[in-house]
Amino acid sequence: MIDNVKVSSHQLMILVFLYSIGTVILHTPSLMAHFAKQDAWIAAIIGAGAGILLTGLYIKVGNLFPSLSLDRLNERLFGKFIGKTVNIFFFFWAFVSSSEIVFYIGDFVATFWMPETPSFAIHIMFSFIVILAVRLGIEPISRLTEILFLPVTLLLVILIIAIVPEVEWMNIQPVLEVGIRPIIRAALVFVSFFSLSTVMFLMIYPSLVTERKKAAKGFLKGTIYAGIILVVVMGLNILVLGVDLTTRNIAPSYALARKINIGNFITRIESFLALFWIMTVFIRGVVYFYVSVVVFSNIFEVKDYRHLCSPLGMIMVVLSLILYPNIQAAGTYDKDIWLPFVSIVGLFMPLLLLVAARIRKRVDR
Repeated sequence: MIDNVKVSSHQLMILVFLYSIGTVILHTPSLMAHFAKQDAWIAAIIGAGAGILLTGLYIKVGNLFPSLSLDRLNERLFGKFIGKTVNIFFFFWAFVSSSEIVFYIGDFVATFWMPETPSFAIHIMFSFIVILAVRLGIEPISRLTEILFLPVTLLLVILIIAIVPEVEWMNIQPVLEVGIRPIIRAALVFVSFFSLSTVMFLMIYPSLVTERKKAAKGFLKGTIYAGIILVVVMGLNILVLGVDLTTRNIAPSYALARKINIGNFITRIESFLALFWIMTVFIRGVVYFYVSVVVFSNIFEVKDYRHLCSPLGMIMVVLSLILYPNIQAAGTYDKDIWLPFVSIVGLFMPLLLLVAARIRKRVDR
């Protein structure tokens, strides 16, 4: 791994913000509405609050040994053999997740924009750009996020303001009709996509951040800002589309943008939302792939991870076609497999690291 790269706390905040929005803003509302119905917005609020607590956990883990990335920390606290075993699972999760991002991009573009284009061609083109970005390194990626931050934020604000006139308050009534358990289930879905996967930022925070004292605030601010945006968008999906349309639509936020009509003049601006979504998903895919390549290189003690980008990138394309043959398979994975899968990495691993650190301190005394 190349150790002389640095990211500012402001860049980290934007990186976390764009990453956290990623696929969540387009696909997650449908899954949440499936469980919590019109109370999905309550589940989003609960999930956003839980996400802030998880970020606090990650900050605490990162501060155990600020100079070490997460994979190095695993080896330091768990020992060489167990640490590498954990890192192999960590790599597998990040790598599989990067292939799912490639699938989502291919499926979305083929479904809504270019239905006659084979999905694998879109997978290859998107993966090629991701590989190029990761080869350049985390510093250029973080600078890119600063460029994307303003247009993405503007597009979000325009979408929210423009869709408010279409709100139907009856769509969220009656409140709490489904009970507590479905809301908790939907909140877990939200947490799993929104914040549990941000554990991978421990590969960057705080070891690669220049201003370590401000880095924790940047990490936390990025999570909070993204949580607010996602709660608002989740609420708008229910308020405008209603439960049935939100549940049945594979991309309800895209359908939401189609509802915008200002004076019969500004209409059909969903392409702008799609552009925004592709930018955020690109960042999410780059982070997944960057982490997987770096962890893989550290497992096998490869000095420069860039040599592994192309071969792993080709495998990523193949996995995106094999593991997710269609949207139904991806939906089943997200609903039944993703939560326990990501919980191992995003919850149990950090907690075990804290326990191992405390045990080691007592032994060293």
